[in-house]
Amino acid sequence: MRSTLIIASLALAYSFAAPPSTGASRSIDPCTLLTAAEVSAALGIASLPGRPYLGSKVVCFYAADTGYVIGAPSVTLMVMTTGAYENQAHLGGSLASHPVSGLGDEAYRVGSGSYVKTVVRKGNGAFSVTVLPGENSKTTPAQVGQIEEGLAKKVVARL
Repeated sequence: MRSTLIIASLALAYSFAAPPSTGASRSIDPCTLLTAAEVSAALGIASLPGRPYLGSKVVCFYAADTGYVIGAPSVTLMVMTTGAYENQAHLGGSLASHPVSGLGDEAYRVGSGSYVKTVVRKGNGAFSVTVLPGENSKTTPAQVGQIEEGLAKKVVARL
C-alpha cells in the first residue's frame, strides 16, 4: 500500500509539472465530466459529487467521504494539455505507457504495480482517469484499467 501511495503521489506530481494549461483543457471544469452516479456504479460505492482536488481547477476527486481518506475507493479525473499527454506517454521504466484502443483520438495506460491510470487525448485536449479501488479491494490492475476505460468513454462523449 505504501508503495502504491508513493507511486500515485509521484505520478500526480509529475502531471502538475507539465507545461502551463492553454486552450481547451483550461476551459473545461473536470468536475462536469463525470457524475457521482457514474462513479458510484463503477466503484460500487455511494460517491459524493466530484470536487476540486486540493482546490485545483484541473483535477476533480470523487469518493464516498468528504475528506481525502488514504486507502478508500476513489476516482481522480484530471484535464491536461496535449503537451502533458505527450510527456506522460514517454515515461520509461516501470511507468512505461501501453497503448489503449477505442478511446478518443489516442490513449494509453501508465502505472506500476497496483497503481494505473488511463490517459486520453481528444482533439487539442487531454485527460486522465485514475481509479483507486481501495486498500481492501481484490480488484486486479487489469480490472482497474477496465473501470478506467468505462469512465473515460463517458468523459470522451462529453468533450
